[in-house]
Amino acid sequence: MNRLTRATVGCAAAAVTLVGLSSTAFAAESTGPAVASTSSPAPDHGQSLTAIQQRAAAAIAKRLASLSVAINDVTNSSAISAGDKTALLATLNADVTGLTALGVTIAADTTAQQALTDYKTIFTGFRVYALALPQVRFAAAADTITGTVLPKLTDAQSKLAALLAGVDSGKNTPAVQAKMTDLATQITAITSETTGLSSTVLAYTPAQYDANHALLSPSRAALAISRNDARTARGDIAFVTKALA
Repeated sequence: MNRLTRATVGCAAAAVTLVGLSSTAFAAESTGPAVASTSSPAPDHGQSLTAIQQRAAAAIAKRLASLSVAINDVTNSSAISAGDKTALLATLNADVTGLTALGVTIAADTTAQQALTDYKTIFTGFRVYALALPQVRFAAAADTITGTVLPKLTDAQSKLAALLAGVDSGKNTPAVQAKMTDLATQITAITSETTGLSSTVLAYTPAQYDANHALLSPSRAALAISRNDARTARGDIAFVTKALA
């Protein structure tokens, strides 16, 4: 195998390995349901003002800690685009400000009923675990595909095409051409599946999520399909590379 072909193989392998994202905020996004609820059951009407305030303080503290991790990870991420970082940090920091203020409000409530009403806002008004943190994961995944995976697949495609132009028909077989055609198809599909995905997800609001808990499902499905298409593209590249060896 010549040096150019080896380089193509290495490029293809890297292209379908999504950036490893550590921390809770950057946990790998699955193709299943949105993040499981991490909230405790809401207080009932029989609980005292103090009990509701204590539960609210704990729920807010937990979310503020998660948001702090997410803000740090977004700030230091090499996968998320500059524009998406700006949008994410605006959302995350707004949640920090809003939840902090809500905590002060609940602590100052004088009736259990008012505290209970304000307590519910922790969830309906912010949706930290159901929306904000998933937005971080979706943006990281989508930006990795559009900013890293697709360029590497396209580069491998170009290098293979150049190699095929210089070989005899014994290696540039119909099977090889079929794989090159499929590679082009996969690249087109991945582009279609991920273009604008992060901006769409980052525009969602807690109110939209409250109205539709399946809000993220189409984007989640698109990401899953694009990953599968990238794996198929890698297989196409491996097949052609082997044929040229």
